[in-house]
Amino acid sequence: MRLRYRILQCRWREGNWQNWGFFYEPDGGQPSQDAVMCHHNVNEFEWMVHDILERTQSQCLPLERVHEAVASHSDACRVLPEIRVYESESDMLSAAINAIEAQILDLDYIAPHDASEESIRVFSGTANRPLAQSVAHRLGFPLSAVTITRLPDSEIHIQLDEVVRNKEVFVIQPCSAPVNEHLVELLLMIDAFRRASARSITALMPYFPYARQERMARGREAISARVVASMLEEVGVDRVIYVDIHAEAIQGFFTVPADRLQAFPIISHYFHDKPYLKDAVVVSPDVGRARLASKYAQALGVPLVLMHKRRESFRRATATHVVGDIEDKIPILIDDIIASGSVLNQLPILFDHGARREVHIAVTHPVLLPPALEWLDEDWISELVVTDTILVPPSKRHSKLRIVSVAPMLAYAIRGIYHGESISPLWDSDAPSKLGFYESAGG
Repeated sequence: MRLRYRILQCRWREGNWQNWGFFYEPDGGQPSQDAVMCHHNVNEFEWMVHDILERTQSQCLPLERVHEAVASHSDACRVLPEIRVYESESDMLSAAINAIEAQILDLDYIAPHDASEESIRVFSGTANRPLAQSVAHRLGFPLSAVTITRLPDSEIHIQLDEVVRNKEVFVIQPCSAPVNEHLVELLLMIDAFRRASARSITALMPYFPYARQERMARGREAISARVVASMLEEVGVDRVIYVDIHAEAIQGFFTVPADRLQAFPIISHYFHDKPYLKDAVVVSPDVGRARLASKYAQALGVPLVLMHKRRESFRRATATHVVGDIEDKIPILIDDIIASGSVLNQLPILFDHGARREVHIAVTHPVLLPPALEWLDEDWISELVVTDTILVPPSKRHSKLRIVSVAPMLAYAIRGIYHGESISPLWDSDAPSKLGFYESAGG
């Protein structure tokens, strides 16, 4: 397999350019105007990629001229001029794409693995391939090969490009936007693994979809989280792993093992050496997050403050009380999801109670709808610390955004499950240090 490719870069506003995909074509020795394709990690902005590909194909642009198709999006995207060549003895296109992607994302180092782990196979959907690449390489394997094709009528086709018979399959797919496409993609992959005689199938869903629809709040509503659990079991999943699910009771919707991982040790580790910590308090945005906030407060050794709010609709809530001493303190607001950022609208009540106008926000899942990004422009928000359970595209990477990775945690969980060992050490507030999450991974 020999491919010619050019790197696609994207950015936030006037920020730094980041590698985010590539245009490629088979290398037959001569420039070609046929079959120039694009591999990217911006599913959430599929409309933009569709426009670029439409221009590429309608104008029959060769690889040497694909930058012309990106010109109308030049504020957010660009194509580097250098044409690179990838060669491999394998004839699988999906394996070549995995390898090129790992190189351009600086994730090409693969750690050594034990001979007893040869049956592990790590696959990824299209929702968060950089996270899956990082997890697979920490385990000591390249990302396994699968071709995922979106057909002209919007259907999804799954083709496994390697044998999984009698293998332990782990598929990584957070169901972020577009939620339903990523969910169906995951379901079809699980079905393909089952039909290909995989020994076991574990779905790692760092961001579990429909988790805020776990009960009937007003009657005559669908319990959507239960529907998702039923679909996963129906297609043949053997185990499900998720991170900081919004409603813990969803674990009871499954009859197969469901492991709940927590991101608070990883995010707490980020704050440990910050000089402002001595004057900080952890703030829970509501009663429902009080238990999670308590874990943060204990891990950081700071007091806990609780906000009480009344939700008026899906998009509107009003803070009514603040419980705890916030006078002259630096708030560290925690939550599991930040979508529209409605919780940020409630923060001024903390200033009314004497808090310093220096708010640090720690959230596991960065859904980050446009209103939330607008809130980050407020001068009293110092930073937003999130994990990479959801892939944050460059067009959402605000200058105040800080991203910490859950890849070491997921890799540890996969290895523990494969060997039949306990993964409870991950729940220790000092897990990142004790388990060596941040020791050098490069070779």
